[in-house]
Amino acid sequence: MATESHLGVGGGRRTALVGLLLVTVAVVLLGLGFRSLGVWVAAGAAPPVRADVIVALGGDDGHRVSKVAEVFRAAYAGTVLITGLEGSPERERAYYLNWRVKVLADAGVAADRILIESAASNSFQEARATLALMQGRGWGKALVVSDPPHMRRLDWVWGKVFAGSGKSYVLVASEPAWWDAERWWASERAAQFVLTELIKMG
Repeated sequence: MATESHLGVGGGRRTALVGLLLVTVAVVLLGLGFRSLGVWVAAGAAPPVRADVIVALGGDDGHRVSKVAEVFRAAYAGTVLITGLEGSPERERAYYLNWRVKVLADAGVAADRILIESAASNSFQEARATLALMQGRGWGKALVVSDPPHMRRLDWVWGKVFAGSGKSYVLVASEPAWWDAERWWASERAAQFVLTELIKMG
């Protein structure tokens, strides 16, 4: 009976947490207005500037690494760091990293300019790994490339990790064809991203 009671309490807590998340999303929807959510989640992105390293975050379907190659060719930084696929098995992650290295190589990025971070499995770990690399190499600034709807959450995560470090970052948005901040609801993929980001931030 004690076990059943414990499970009941745990289930109640999970239900309460889900309810809280849904309330948070509803409050954001009402407070910001449905139409402006795309602009809100994408806030924080900026044009690239001169930096020491360009970071291609995990979870990429090709848009991020393509933007990284573009920024590298424009000589904003001389080194690229690619991170692994979030939450994936080691074998799958290795394959994922390898095809992104190939995309960069095909775009003219020399192999000795590419660094790989395969251990990070979420946004906080990616930020921490990048900061550790920057501290170890004496670098001051990173360009962090991800998809537009991730920008606000990433700014919160990276800001928290980099606070007080003396290092800085600039978020640079990729340019996927499916993203339109003004009409995010018109694309099923964009809508999924926006709603997922609201839940994660909640």
